[in-house]
Order: sequence, then C-alpha cells, then structure tokens
Amino acid sequence: MSDDTNGTGAATSAPGASRPTLVTTRLSIMMFLEFAVWGAWAVLIAGHMRNLGFSMTQQGYVYLTTALGAMLSPLIAGWIADRFLPNQLFTGFVHLGGAVLMFIAWKQREFAALFTCILLYAVLYMPTIALTNAIAFHHMKDAKKFGYIRVWGTIGWIIINWLMSLYLRYWEQEAPGVAHIGDCLVVTAAISVLMGLYCFTLPNTPPAKEAINPYAFLEALKLTSSRNFAVLLVISFVVAIELPFYYNLTFLFLTEPGLGVGLPESSANFAMSLGQVGEVVLMLALAPAIKYGGMRMTIFLGILAWPVRYAIFAIGQPVWLVVAAQTLHGICYSFFFVGGMIAVERLSHKDIRASAQGLIVFATNGMGMLLGSLLAGRISDYFAQPGGHSWAKIFMVPIVITIIAGIAFIAMFNEKRFQEDSARIEEEDAAPVT
Repeated sequence: MSDDTNGTGAATSAPGASRPTLVTTRLSIMMFLEFAVWGAWAVLIAGHMRNLGFSMTQQGYVYLTTALGAMLSPLIAGWIADRFLPNQLFTGFVHLGGAVLMFIAWKQREFAALFTCILLYAVLYMPTIALTNAIAFHHMKDAKKFGYIRVWGTIGWIIINWLMSLYLRYWEQEAPGVAHIGDCLVVTAAISVLMGLYCFTLPNTPPAKEAINPYAFLEALKLTSSRNFAVLLVISFVVAIELPFYYNLTFLFLTEPGLGVGLPESSANFAMSLGQVGEVVLMLALAPAIKYGGMRMTIFLGILAWPVRYAIFAIGQPVWLVVAAQTLHGICYSFFFVGGMIAVERLSHKDIRASAQGLIVFATNGMGMLLGSLLAGRISDYFAQPGGHSWAKIFMVPIVITIIAGIAFIAMFNEKRFQEDSARIEEEDAAPVT
C-alpha cells in the first residue's frame, strides 16, 4: 500500500501526478500562442507591402528588422529581463506593447512609418522567444522533453496560417479585388493581447538578478579552434544568407500572375504552411538519420534540400510540384538547423554550451538573415521587369550559395573527428571535479 496519504487514508498521488501534466499543458499553450503571433504576419506582410507599392529593397529592409531584433535580444532577454522582472511578467508586458505597435502598423501606408513600427515591434518580440524557452525550462521536470512543448510553437504557426488562409479565401469570394491581406497585422495585434494576458497567468519565473554579460556567447568563439565547430559556424552563416530568398520572396513568387505561379493569396499562404508541416514530420526522422547516416551526411542533406527546392521554383512548373516543394523545408530545418544544434551540443563542454548555441543563433538569425534580407531585396529589384520578376534568375542566387555551402561542408567536416571529439567531451564532462 502506498504511504502517500493525507492522513485520512485517502491517496494524494493522483493530484500530484496530474500537476506536471497541467504545467506541461500550460507551457504548450504558451508556445502555441508565441509562434502563432509571429506566424500571423511573417508570410502575409510581403503581399501587404506589395499592395502598398513598396520596392523589393524596401521590403527587405522591413524583413531585416527581425534580424536586428535577434541581435539585440541577448541584451534585452539576458540582461534587462533577468535582472528586473519575472520572465512571465516581462514577456506579458512586451506582448501587450507589441500589440499596440502592430495595430498602429496596420494603419500605415508609407514605408518609413511601417518600417519604424515593425522595427520597434521586432525589438520587443524577438527576445520573447528566448524568454518563453527560459520559462519552459524553469518549470519542466525533464529538460530532455522540451521538444514536446516546443513542437506546439510550430503547430501554432501552422494553425494560424490555415485560419488566415480561410479568412482570405472568404474575402476573395465575397469581395474580389478588395485587399484584406494587411489584416494580418491587426490579427497579430489581437493574438499578442491574448498572449500578453495569458503570460500573467503562467507560473512565476523569477529574475536571476545577476549582472550577466548579455553577449557572453561571444566567449564561445574560442571553440573555433576546433575545425568542425568552425566549419559549422561559417557554413551556418553562409546558409542563413539565402534564407530570406525563401522567407521574404516565396509568397510573392507564388502569387505573382504571369511570371510567377499566380496562386490566390489564400492558396499561397496555405502552401507555405506545408513547410512547417514537413518540419514536424521530418523532426521524427532526425534521430535515425544521425544514428545511421552520421552527423556529416545528415547536415549535408539538410543543405542539399535548399538548392533542390530553389531549382523547382526556378523552373516554376508544374504548379503541384512547386507547392509540394514547400515540404522540403522540413528537411532544411530539421536536418540542418536542429542537426546543427545537436552537433554544437556535442562539440562543446556543458559549461559553455549555452554560449555556443547563442553564437550560432547570432550568426544565423542575426548576421546571416540581416545580410540575406539586404541581398534578396536588391537582387529582386535588379531582376524586376515589366509585369513582374525574372524568378528563375533570382532563385539562381540562393542555388549557387547553397551548392557552394554544401560542397564546402561535405569537404571540410570530418565525421570521424566529430565522433572522437564528442566522445572525449562527454567523458570529460562526466568525470568528477577534483
């Protein structure tokens, strides 16, 4: 008989057992809302800016705001939030402030005003990705199960895009020719309010109140003495440069009549969500791929999926193949980015792993995406022509970038050395401190 009783002979294990499940559910809802906020506008704002008459270079400037936000997020998430406010309260206030900015952005028709609103919003929003991760890890009993919570962020992105597709499809039928794609900004504002208020109900995650260097991740640069880590860092940066050609331009390519695919906005938005569906599915294949194919081949396949997808885009037909190619995002993200995160974990000692991951994120989501957004915008304007864009020429740029990156990676990353280094680091971390 269990001795877990409340003094009356009634067992108390059931409520105790249900509490971790309740916490997991609450954290999963948090992740769902966190990425539904981003997913509501990240794709559709391209069509909105096109309707406003912005050049592709101007659109690139708007998109690079998230890269600037990612570069500033260590300062905000790693210093201000950790010293002054509990994480859940800071995150809640930031989302409420972001809701105001997105509502104001919804009203703007000039580039400077819209750019300013989105820039301020990105500076507020991007740190909340790290903060929601911190909240989740703080309240989880088993950090290894973080993936079960984080996957709800991807599901949130998918669901909100499906709902937005239904919303756009309704207006395409009810009022053809009347643009409602800009409503993605006010929808983002509404979800941000919901997320902000929900954060105030989350378990308390107190600030560390320690004066931590917000850019401590730069200390991980010493890991570049390891050839495999240096190769991974540089290739990750290079690959990130081509990402805006997908994130910033694909919606415009899919919806542009004549020279593009010519899909309705609702259908194009739904098609792009297939990338996140593929991400969820392919994540299940990551562990077997690493186990049987090795880290080198797994990451190489992740890089290779990009030029394959861009080649299909460059051909531009048949339409079903272009739409199906969106699912290759699952291989790109799961095998390259998540596989790369696992490689970083194995190549760094446990006392510097957070810094190493931060360095990779800074190089990709920060510097790489920043440079890529500038490049994608200018290349698109350069290949503009009457009636649209020369998409085949535009997509040749990321094809070349990713092919070079793939060849360089497969040539320079040493699988045998990786296995030896990861085994040595694991052994050293497990050794007792003397």
